[in-house]
Amino acid sequence: MPASTTQEALITENDSIQKEASSNKLVNRALSTLDTDEFSNLIQEQYGAYWGALKFEDSLGDYINDARPFLYIDDNVDMQVLRQFMINEWKLQTPNIVIPILSTITRHKPFKNLKMVETLKSGIKNAANASEVWFITNGLDVDMPQLIGSAFRDENSLRRADDAWTKQADRPTKNRKALTLIGIVCDDEIKEFIDFKHRKEQSQVVKVPARKRDQLSLNSDHTHFIVIREQPIGSSSMNNSENKPIKIDTSDNKLEKLTDSAGSATNKFREHFESFLHQETSQAGSSQTTTDDADKKRSPWSQDGFPMVYTLVRGTPGTIELLYRKIQHEIPVVVLKGTSSAADIIAFAYEEISSKSERENEDNYLKVELARRILEEFPALKDNNVKRNEIRNHVISIVKSADQGKRKFLTFVDVNSATASLSDFHKYILSALLQSQKTVSGSKVNVQLKRNLLLTLDWNLPDLALSEIFQRDDDIKYSIPIELFDKALLGKKLEPFVDLFLDREFVLHRYLKSDKLVSLFNQAKDREFLTTTSLEGILGLSGDEEEMPPNFVEHSLNIIVKRLTGISHFFSKHEMDCNAMGIYFGDKSDKGVQRQRIRAEKKALRHLIIYAVLMNRHQLAKILWKRSSEPIPLALICCMMFKKLAPYCHESYQRLLIEKQAKEFSDCALGVLDKSFNEDSMRTFEMLDEKHTDWSHMTTVELAYNADNKEFMAHAACQKWVTRQFYGEITPREISWGLFKCPDYLKIICCAIFIFPMWFWINFSPIGQAPPAPKKSNDLPNDGKEALETETKTDGKALTERVSEVNIRQGNGFFQRIKGRLSPGSSKQQKSIPAPSNSDEKPMSHFEEIQVLWSAPITKFYTNFVAYLAFLMFFTLAVLWPSCGNLLLDCFVWFWTAAIAFENTRVAYEKYCSQSSLPLQRAVLEIIVQTLFLALYLIFRIIGLWNFGTCQILTAKAILGVGLIYYYYRILFIFLPISPTLGPMMIRLRCMIMDDFFTFLQLFVIFMISSGVAITAVLYPHYPLSLELITKAFVFRGLMALFSGEMSDLKSQHQACTINATSQTEKEYACMRLSHGLSFKYDNPQAYRRYGIVSPKCNQTSWIAWFLLIQYFFLAKRFLTSLLTAMFGLTGARVQSQSQQIWMYNRYEIVMEYAKRPRLPPPFIVISYISMLLSHIVRQSILKFQKTSDKKHLPALLSLTQSMTTGTHICFLESDSESNLNGINRLATKTPHEHSFFGRLLDCKPCKAIVENQRLKVELDKRSWEDSEANLYWKYKAKEYYAKTQEADKVQEKLDCLTNSVTNIQKDMDVQRKSVRQINDRVVSLEKLMVDSHILLEKIRSAIHQEDRSLPECRKFIHMLSRESPYIYTNRARFPVTERHIHWEVPFDLYDPAIITLPKQHECFQDIERLFVEPNMLKSSFDSDDESQLAAEATVITPTSLFQPDLFGAVGPQVTTVTNDFTIPFTDNKWNQTIEMQLSDGRKIILDRTTWTVGAGDDKTSSTYRLDNQLAVPLNPMGRTGIRGRGALIRWGPNKSIMAVVTRWKSHRGQFAVVDGQRILEALVFKDKLTNDWKLPGGKILGVESPYGAVCRSFNKLAFKDNDSEHSLSLEENDMIEHFESFARSSTGTLGPTGFESHMIYRGYIDDIRNTDNAWTEAEIWNFHYGSSIVFPNLRTDGMSLWKDVTNNTRGFLIQTSILREIARIHDAYFE
Repeated sequence: MPASTTQEALITENDSIQKEASSNKLVNRALSTLDTDEFSNLIQEQYGAYWGALKFEDSLGDYINDARPFLYIDDNVDMQVLRQFMINEWKLQTPNIVIPILSTITRHKPFKNLKMVETLKSGIKNAANASEVWFITNGLDVDMPQLIGSAFRDENSLRRADDAWTKQADRPTKNRKALTLIGIVCDDEIKEFIDFKHRKEQSQVVKVPARKRDQLSLNSDHTHFIVIREQPIGSSSMNNSENKPIKIDTSDNKLEKLTDSAGSATNKFREHFESFLHQETSQAGSSQTTTDDADKKRSPWSQDGFPMVYTLVRGTPGTIELLYRKIQHEIPVVVLKGTSSAADIIAFAYEEISSKSERENEDNYLKVELARRILEEFPALKDNNVKRNEIRNHVISIVKSADQGKRKFLTFVDVNSATASLSDFHKYILSALLQSQKTVSGSKVNVQLKRNLLLTLDWNLPDLALSEIFQRDDDIKYSIPIELFDKALLGKKLEPFVDLFLDREFVLHRYLKSDKLVSLFNQAKDREFLTTTSLEGILGLSGDEEEMPPNFVEHSLNIIVKRLTGISHFFSKHEMDCNAMGIYFGDKSDKGVQRQRIRAEKKALRHLIIYAVLMNRHQLAKILWKRSSEPIPLALICCMMFKKLAPYCHESYQRLLIEKQAKEFSDCALGVLDKSFNEDSMRTFEMLDEKHTDWSHMTTVELAYNADNKEFMAHAACQKWVTRQFYGEITPREISWGLFKCPDYLKIICCAIFIFPMWFWINFSPIGQAPPAPKKSNDLPNDGKEALETETKTDGKALTERVSEVNIRQGNGFFQRIKGRLSPGSSKQQKSIPAPSNSDEKPMSHFEEIQVLWSAPITKFYTNFVAYLAFLMFFTLAVLWPSCGNLLLDCFVWFWTAAIAFENTRVAYEKYCSQSSLPLQRAVLEIIVQTLFLALYLIFRIIGLWNFGTCQILTAKAILGVGLIYYYYRILFIFLPISPTLGPMMIRLRCMIMDDFFTFLQLFVIFMISSGVAITAVLYPHYPLSLELITKAFVFRGLMALFSGEMSDLKSQHQACTINATSQTEKEYACMRLSHGLSFKYDNPQAYRRYGIVSPKCNQTSWIAWFLLIQYFFLAKRFLTSLLTAMFGLTGARVQSQSQQIWMYNRYEIVMEYAKRPRLPPPFIVISYISMLLSHIVRQSILKFQKTSDKKHLPALLSLTQSMTTGTHICFLESDSESNLNGINRLATKTPHEHSFFGRLLDCKPCKAIVENQRLKVELDKRSWEDSEANLYWKYKAKEYYAKTQEADKVQEKLDCLTNSVTNIQKDMDVQRKSVRQINDRVVSLEKLMVDSHILLEKIRSAIHQEDRSLPECRKFIHMLSRESPYIYTNRARFPVTERHIHWEVPFDLYDPAIITLPKQHECFQDIERLFVEPNMLKSSFDSDDESQLAAEATVITPTSLFQPDLFGAVGPQVTTVTNDFTIPFTDNKWNQTIEMQLSDGRKIILDRTTWTVGAGDDKTSSTYRLDNQLAVPLNPMGRTGIRGRGALIRWGPNKSIMAVVTRWKSHRGQFAVVDGQRILEALVFKDKLTNDWKLPGGKILGVESPYGAVCRSFNKLAFKDNDSEHSLSLEENDMIEHFESFARSSTGTLGPTGFESHMIYRGYIDDIRNTDNAWTEAEIWNFHYGSSIVFPNLRTDGMSLWKDVTNNTRGFLIQTSILREIARIHDAYFE
């Protein structure tokens, strides 16, 4: 139809849609009020509808498959009625997107690319499973509907299998998206197998027979069918039928009859239905009205229309028209390029218009090319130019309307491309939808955002959400709905959306209330891991609870976190709820509120990370982790949690997976640490030393130790931190003593004992740093001093450095109350980095230096080590003291041992109370052993001697000996592990003992018991059963045999042990008499002596005992010891790489343990205890006095505060006096106290220092580790490392994608190679065509120039037939040679012609000629195949006659007759010579190899031809011909012939015929019996006769049938002339002038189609003219001879026209 008609149709359709949209609400409300029966009656009466189910026949002829619901209704049905029916009857849910499929029916072809089909099916299933999607097709079992149905069938099969398994396992079925595939078809299209017109029943089952060949059928995999009636029968159609226009069947609308046409009933109804579904939001929004809740429940469909994306596959002209309308309605379309037909035409047009925007290109090329392609795809349009042009214009309009600014309505997917995967079909659909949306404003922004994000979430396309939603309009700030964030958190593999939403400034702490956290646990899709590990494993619950208890956050979660990490009170329900409501506690200033928000956000992030770990969502945890400003502690905590959750996993594969995830977080912490340490080591040390109040005041290193993270602890940064902690605030200084170097431990010990060496051996600064130079007071101005002082007192880091408390968590009990001074309390905290010194700071005094020296852990370690060596010395002396020992010495040793035990008990108790990560098991076991030893030592050695004056010497010695061994062995585990050499060795030794030696003992026990019992039983057969026998068997014979070789009892018997029976009866009853009997006692003790056995304990030697002993020695001493040696070696090699790492990990425990010990070692530690107790009492008393004094001065402080601050609000809580004191403590320190004793005491400097330290400690405890710009550094490092790990994690995925891409690229390359080959073939064809055209033009030019030209002027055009292709008698094409490359002097490097040499058996040679055919001189390995091919070609190709109009016709079959009784001797060829040879019969033959041709190149005078330099064969003197070889000629080189043209004047009625004053010549020609052509007398010059004799003989034979002429080699030219002149004399009968003339017209090269590069034809042409009217007397009268006119218009002379013209010119005759 014309374009104007289409535009009017669009306008009419838009008007109808608007009218329908305006009445939607009224109709919808009216329909919603009807009940089911009323609605059924309505739809039946008005639209003739009935519905039911379709049952499809299967391959076995049964109808047992699932029924498909259908609706049969008029095509003019109201869409609101149809909508209500689909809601009521079909229960269809609201779709998130509608995907109509535009495909072909009449021109469908099966898909040949099976991989493409499978990937497309995968993409369709992905789309259907991700969201509520409606696919709408034509419902037929062809093309795309069939493919989509196949995808739905596969998905339904998987779902049924999964449901069957869940039902069998008694599990709830999964909630899945409904599969909806609606087929819309007209009843006329399926009437051949389903007749709906004669069915009137409602709710029936219609059977659909199986599809037959060449018949359309419904696809059984569609979920719903709408069958429309083109001729309505309902009451609503009565008026409409009258208004229907009558269509006339003209040639213009023949295409409208096709099922695929835009005007078909199916397409019209689909277009109306789809337009109804795609109502614009603006239209619905402009007429919004309120509806009640009941209407909403009955009508779940949206009133705003559904998003819609069309998909074009193949297509027809009608599809193009439909697509044109959809683009005009701004509906996006996805075009599958490469599926042929309309899809490829539109893709081609889009590429052309996108690349070339010139109008001239569109008019000159695009329209023409589109028309050509349309006609190729749709031949039916060849006779309908109007329709073709309309389709072409539609295509151009579609492409031009595809891109409108930021909006794009066409998306092309190349199915043959390596980069585009059809498995991402859903991605292309959603991308097309998002790119087509117009920009909205106001309240519609959030509505559109929510809908779009919901689709991207359903289909898991975060990259699309980022590029097409958030980055499309950067100016718009979007607010992420909470329900979408819930969906992202709870969804599977939706973690990138969480990251995307957080990037869009989603506020976590306002989202994560305590109830929300509980709901996240309750709504989790997979709670199995949480139930198994946390609920059942840690909390001990049953795991059957469907919902978490109300106090889950405050109670259960904290218990779980406590068990996993050791952190208390991690979750606070009250704090979470207040943060979610925007209520923050603390500073109310803007900056303070901002800090509180940052802190609340940070805590919410931690809580979500803990949630992710407990739910086994490690990817979510990693995404949240990278956003943290404390990545290293959080990674360590996650690693710790995963490690401790792993033992609760019952399945080994899951346990391995959890351990792998723990390793990933360990690598995260290690990676960030390594990166930061390499960039900024100072910042890294600060982070490692930082105490985290939220982590129960644990440092990062302590978290790593608690997480058992050996890799992290072994890092250089951690080891450097541990080393600084070990050295404290001192650094040993090196002083050269010549060749000797004093070790550090000796320096430390000497300085600690003798004090004075510390002034030249010790630097009082942390290791690796120079001592800070103190600043003078005049270095800064006064205001600068005050500012520096204020900053130092308020900064959190300075607070930490000024607190004089040790790094021990607070606990309960006596030791915790006194530890403030008992531990290294009076010293400064051991820091990695020294505190900045103030301007008024004084150098340390000698007493302070001694205090710092003795407070260093390294000093404590070596002093304890020296004291322990002294203890061992006294202990050894006490053990060696004779008899009962020395009481004073024993008391001293016992006291020292008790001091060691007491210190161990104190340290273990502090570890327990502070909930330290340091191990307690070994410490508790050691305390028990030491306590037991002290008790035994006291009882058996000291008390016995003290009270009774005596003791049990042996028992006491044994106890002391065992104790001495224990305390000596204790050195191996207490002091030696600090050594970098002995420490790793001890670790290897422990692994050998624990793993290998215990395994050895297990094997040895088996051999020992079995062999010891067997050998003892054989050696001592009568030994009584007793403890002595068991000891002999197990201890002496089994165990001690390894160390002793005593074998005397095997060599000889010490007593008689053999039974000596005197009679047969005694022998028979000997065992009975010697048996123990039923009572296990000897029945007759005298029996042994009766049988000659002196004692039952006698030994009996035998070879069996030797055999048992040998095998035992071999197994125990050789095999097991060798095995143990091998196991030790293997374990040592295995542990070698790990021992260093384990030692570094254990080193932290030793360092931190000695950091918490008192300064003095046992037994002097009692002094430290007394000092710590006194200091604690004094400190508590001073603080109590200060508190009482502050309460008295509180009103004065309040008034002072009000007077000093203007505009500043300070809040004090009366109920918390301690908080009040802390709030005004800075002012209180400046307020003078009362002049009492306690007042003056508080004003002293030591008391002020105590009060100041307490204030700083309280303030530090209340201060949180807040985010700042400095802490953002760690967030950036975490993001950098995460990005790096993501790249590493995706390496394998990239490799797989790369492999697939390479495979696809290879396929594409194959396709491209094929295309290139086709193009190359096309180019070659075009080049050949061009050359042929060039040659043809040369031929035409030659013919034009030959007209009215004399013979010499025409010679340069005589090389035309020699280049004709293909070569005669074959299908071989000549190599194209243009005029420019003919001459041999012109270089032609690409010249490579075929070689053709026809054998003499070929039918082109007559029998008489075969004797003269020369052999092949260019024979190669390929010639045999060529000859066979040529022979095969000769059998099917009819030889073309050589006598063609433009040939010198003498080269005919007329040859000289010779006999067959001789052979021609072919010897060395003598080119350019005439050879005379003698035949076997004595006759001669002349081979004339000279040429008559003058050279065609530069040498115009030479009459010799050239030879090929390599092949040594002649070269055509006229140049290249395109064929090498002899071809179809007889000889190599020139092939000569001679011809005679006999002419006379034409006469009429006795008068000469005259035209234009010139007479007309006649030539005598003869008819060939074989070809029926007219020919001239002549023959080939073969050498057996004279050429002139051959002419005469040929003329006599043709003219007079004279076959008796003899061969003669002596006939000359004059003889020939005389022969022809004789006919003139005989005719006139006179001796006078006869009017006879003879002329040699031409002698030279003949342009013949048989010519080659190495063989050519030459001819000599004579004209014999009879001036009078001659009559040959004996001329044959059988019609074989004829006189023909010699004119330009006469045909039948097989010679060139130039020859005839030359003859006419000679005789001045008429020619033209």
